[in-house]
Amino acid sequence: MPNEKQSNGARRRLKPEERRAQLLRCGLTVFAERGIRRAVHADVAKVAGCAVSTVFLYFPTRDELVDGVLAEVERFYFELADQVHASDAPAPEVLLEHGRRFRASIDSHPDHAYILLNWSASVRSRVWPRYLSLVDRMVENHQRTILRGMKEGSVSDAVDAEAAARIMIGYAQMSAQLKLSKFDPERAEAISATVVAAVLAPPPNASAA
Repeated sequence: MPNEKQSNGARRRLKPEERRAQLLRCGLTVFAERGIRRAVHADVAKVAGCAVSTVFLYFPTRDELVDGVLAEVERFYFELADQVHASDAPAPEVLLEHGRRFRASIDSHPDHAYILLNWSASVRSRVWPRYLSLVDRMVENHQRTILRGMKEGSVSDAVDAEAAARIMIGYAQMSAQLKLSKFDPERAEAISATVVAAVLAPPPNASAA
């Protein structure tokens, strides 16, 4: 017969991979609240309900803790983008859908959004080049979809694919700010559609070439 502690559901000892995943989840919460520059091991330990030494065991330095949390943010947004852009729907619709999914993710994963916005402003931090790499990866996804649209005829071949992609990625930050400020969702969708239509329109002098 199990003892009283067991019958009340004693805390199961987490496997190393489970503990690391738990600490990263707690890290996302802490970094979203305190920011990339201020969050430390003790903050994560407090949220996780473990000793500070446990956090150091999995992330021996603060840089490693920061990198671990940012890797989770990257993974989330890369998976979202890769899934959306794998669609064979017309390119303009794929681009609009990415915007919709991104805005919806702010409700489902707000910590990721807060960290992403904080990261985008970390110009003088060592993590800035990594943020630029994230942006480049997102630009590549958008650019591939735009180039596919050119081949299929849903996008004018006079459009500068890279420029259009970078404008849309730049708008994503404003889109997140609107979402977090409780901006009207229908209006946000209309603005997103206007941005996509504008960047995919051929330049005024295209027909004169």
